Formats: sequence, structure tokens, C-alpha cells
Amino acid sequence: MATMGSLNPSSKTSKPVSLVIFEGGRVQGVLESQMQMVRQGMVLDLVERAREAGFTHILVVTSYPELALGLEDAAVEVVLDKEIERPFHFGQRLRDVVEGYQLEKVLYMGGAAAPLISSGELQYMREILEQNEEVFLTNNYYSADIVGFTPAAALGRLNLPAIDNALPMVLSNEGGLRYVPLQRTLGLNFDVDTPTDVLIMAVHPALGSHTRAAVENLDWDFSRAEAIKELLGNPMGELVIYGRVGPNLFQYLDANTRCRLRLYSEERSMKALGRDARGEVKALMGRLVEELGFAAFFRFLAELAGGAVLDTRVLFEHFHWELSAADRFASDLGRLELISHGPLREFTRAALEAPIPVLLGGHSLVAGGLWAMIDAGLKDLPA
Repeated sequence: MATMGSLNPSSKTSKPVSLVIFEGGRVQGVLESQMQMVRQGMVLDLVERAREAGFTHILVVTSYPELALGLEDAAVEVVLDKEIERPFHFGQRLRDVVEGYQLEKVLYMGGAAAPLISSGELQYMREILEQNEEVFLTNNYYSADIVGFTPAAALGRLNLPAIDNALPMVLSNEGGLRYVPLQRTLGLNFDVDTPTDVLIMAVHPALGSHTRAAVENLDWDFSRAEAIKELLGNPMGELVIYGRVGPNLFQYLDANTRCRLRLYSEERSMKALGRDARGEVKALMGRLVEELGFAAFFRFLAELAGGAVLDTRVLFEHFHWELSAADRFASDLGRLELISHGPLREFTRAALEAPIPVLLGGHSLVAGGLWAMIDAGLKDLPA
């Protein structure tokens, strides 16, 4: 359990905070290539906002030569990782960077962690870390992609996780650092994991210029996302939301949507707890799909509501489907011709043929994604 406490500003001279951005991985297929270009724009926008927020040391760790080239004039240090053939271990790589560059205070961010973050939010996190010792902060204690901590040397004594999601729990439980909670904001909680997140992000006015330029080059179908956005503002409408939905988001949805909601939440923290890796995911909704069959399941959803938003990754883990990122992304976009996994293709076909609009995606869809869609709609309203 995290140790929480009030801030204790250090009386010593504040040490600078290094912003460390990880962005990389293997790219296979046209959709992953398009996602990579969007994410590259997000990193460029993040670097610009971090400069505005007062960060003087920014380090980008990437396996993408194109991104490294795009950062040549950005006054940042770039570490180009070429050994992507071996399994990537997040914790080990972060520790290597911290030790190799002798970093003292660190704000870590995934490259796609916060495309709507403001320079003010970045400055706030920088100041917390500069003015305090033996603390950590995060955008999500149980499933993080933004984590700040000091001292950075604490990583040397910890059993670090293979993915960034679990780092806050390790810093608290093993490192003994005090947890400094952050206010939950859209900028800190909307990230991009899937093409559906890009569809949602594209309608928000806070999108950075580099990211917007990349999105405008896409030839994707935005119609289902637009239909769900309209439903959220319809007082006579009803929407099914399924997946790893937290209570804070539900409170926001309940306060800011005009339609009625049917919320089904299960398997929160399945990644951070390793339940997916161990094959332990059990989903009530997944069992319903198995009992009814794909087509009948989506027809049943149409009897309940005028639209549905599904975190399909919970279902896929329940089904024990081993899917490539390319297949998951193709399913999100309804690109049947690009899906190589037979059952996934039929699942996606049934979703597309449903009598109601069905938006498919990952955890971020039922977390920051819906939040961003509602926020964009509110900003469209006349003052």
C-alpha cells in the first residue's frame, strides 16, 4: 500500500529534474506504421511543452531512427536503441539510463502517455520533484505511464518490473518512497495505445501541432467515434461501457454526460498484477459472449442501448487469444481484410454489423478516451 503524506520541501538547493521519454518497439504492418508516425508527432509536441514547463534536461530513448532524426534540432539528448530483437525489459532499461547518465531526479513518461497534457501540468510535476526528497508521483498508481521519483538512485535497490504500469507499486512497497497524489486531469490520464485513441484525440482542441499534422494524413473511418460522441450528448440515449473502468471516471461520466449509462467494470489492473501474463483473466462479459456467440451478443447489446464502448482486451485475454498488435489495431478500426486471426475477424465483423455503433479499443478507451470525447464536446458548446 502506498505511503501518502504531505510535501516536505527540501531546504537544500533544488536539484534539476530530468525528463526521460521512452518511445520504441517493433513495427509490423501499415496500421502500426501509421500509429508510429502519430506517436512521433506526440513526442515532438511533448518535448516542446516540456521546454515551456522549464525542463532543462530532456532525454529521449527510442528505437526509431526517424524520431531521432526529427529531434535533431530540439536540444534534447537522444539514445537510439538498436537491440530491439531481445525482449525489452522496461525496469532494467530505465535503470541503465539513470545510472549511465547519473540522473538524480526523474520524471519518466511513455511517448504516447499524455498527448493532451499542458505545460502547466508538466511544470507542476517538475516542481514537486525539485522541492522534495524520497517521494514519487504518478498519473495512475495501479497502471502508470507517467512516474516521477527522487532519488533516482533508488532504482538500484529495487526488483524492477518489466513494464512501466507496475513501477509505482514497486517504488512504494520496496523503495519506501512517499506517494504524492496528483489531481486527476484529462491531460494526465488520456494516453494513446490504440487507433481508437487516435480517432478520439483527433477531435480535441488541445492536440499539438505535430500530432495534428500526423493525424490529418490518416485515411481512417471516424464515423463510429463520431456517433458515440453524439450519443453522449443525447438525453434520450443510452450507452454501454465495458472494461477496466475506474470509479473516478464513472463519477466524471455521470456528472458530464447527458445520456444514460450502463457500466460494466472488471479486471482492473490485470496487466499491473500480471493476471494476463499468467492466463488468469476471467470475465463475466466474456462468458456471456461465449454463451451467446458473437452475432447474438452484439444484437443483445443493441437491445440494451443505442451504442457500446468496449475494452476488448479484457475479452481477448478471457478467450486466451494470442494476438499481434497488428491484428488488435485492425480490429479497432474495423479493417477485416487486415486481420489474420480467424475468430477475431468474426468478432470484429459482428461488431461492425451490429444494429448500433460499437467502438472497440483498449484500456485507454474506457479511461481517458471517453473523458477526452466528453471534454471535446463540452468545449464545442457556446460559452
